Order: sequence, then C-alpha cells, then structure tokens
Amino acid sequence: MTILRVFGAYLAAVLVLIVLAVITQSLFVLSALTAVGAEIGAGDALAMLGDDLIGLGPLYGIFIALGLAVALLAAALVSRLLPVPRGWVFSAAGVVCMLVMLTLMKEVFFGVQIIAGARSMTGLVVQAVAGGIAGVVFVLLTPQGDLSKSRT
Repeated sequence: MTILRVFGAYLAAVLVLIVLAVITQSLFVLSALTAVGAEIGAGDALAMLGDDLIGLGPLYGIFIALGLAVALLAAALVSRLLPVPRGWVFSAAGVVCMLVMLTLMKEVFFGVQIIAGARSMTGLVVQAVAGGIAGVVFVLLTPQGDLSKSRT
C-alpha cells in the first residue's frame, strides 16, 4: 500500500470525525436550548448545523486532525504488538483521541469545555463514539498488512 492511500484514509477519517463531532455537538446544544424553553424550528436547526459545520468545523478540525494523527500512529504501533483485531485497536484510538483532546481543551481554557455539546457526560461519550467511528473508517480504508501485521 502506498503512503498516499494511508494518507487518504487518514483524511477520510478526519473528515468523518469533523462532520460527526460538529453535528452531534450542535444537536446537544439545540437540545439544551429546547430544554430551557427556546422554540427552534426545523429551518433554524438546519441553519445552525450548517453554520456550525462552516464556522466550528475548520477550527475543531485542526484539533481533530492533530489528535487523530497521533492516535492512529499509536494504534499502528499497538496493532503490531498485540494480537487484537485492528478494528478494535483503531476504534479505541479514536475514542481515546477525543477523550484526551476534549479533556486537554477544557484544562487549557480554564476549566471551561469550549465544545458546548461535550459539557455533559452523555455529550462527551457521543464525541468519543464519533472518534471510534473515525477509527473504523480508517481501518476499512487501509487493508490489513499495510499498517500492521495483526489480525482483522
């Protein structure tokens, strides 16, 4: 497998994670607004999702791209050493990436989680699951043997 294919799989995983992370965080914000009595129509909700993808996506994407690069490299090393299915290893790497990244972001910003949709435990878990999905996307786009010698 060429380095271009691995890089393409990485980019696909990053894009999937950005879209999932931004949309789910936006849905958590919309839910919280509705819970306090805000009346939000479908058009407004869709507009917010679009605005968040355009406004938050690029900045959040920088953090995601950096975190996922480290996580996927670590997963490639781990999958060479452990006889564990690649899907589990890379999915776990995506989950850990998001948990670590969001925790560090909160610490850097004086204890305030700047990703509003990750302020609750449920929101944090959903963000982590999105990371796990990105790890699976990477595995699906990189056949066994290209990054590791472990089983699929």
